[in-house]
Amino acid sequence: MTRTTGMGLFVGLLMTLALLGQASAQTCPRDAAAELDAAVAQTLAAVQSGDATALLAVVSDDGLAFNPEGEEVGYRALQTQFTNKSGRFCALFTCNGQRGALGAKFHRGPIDKQIDSRNGLATVFVNANTNDELQLNYRLRNCRWELTGVAMVE
Repeated sequence: MTRTTGMGLFVGLLMTLALLGQASAQTCPRDAAAELDAAVAQTLAAVQSGDATALLAVVSDDGLAFNPEGEEVGYRALQTQFTNKSGRFCALFTCNGQRGALGAKFHRGPIDKQIDSRNGLATVFVNANTNDELQLNYRLRNCRWELTGVAMVE
């Protein structure tokens, strides 16, 4: 074997090892379904207890889509509304003594999950098959389920 051929094999081996390292870094070490259950529980608990900071910890950095129409509110805008107790804060929590219509749907009941493992997406129906059904959408990013959408199902 010549020096050039040996060097080429060495470089090829290094590139292969680097690619394998990247692939394993993308694989989440924990059970995605169990992690989703934890994210759903955290979401419900945050809204039920009126803890806007805890809810923001679950929300996607891209923001949150509301209702089936998908009205998107960016993370920073949502953070500002929560701080000012205005806008979506009032829909999710309590403002002026009134419980928000969307927040009233955040109570524990039967849950139905649909997980798209291939694309890292999940749709969770809370209070499934009732008049109070709530749809929560999550995306798996960096091995963490992020809340990306909230909708009342009618």
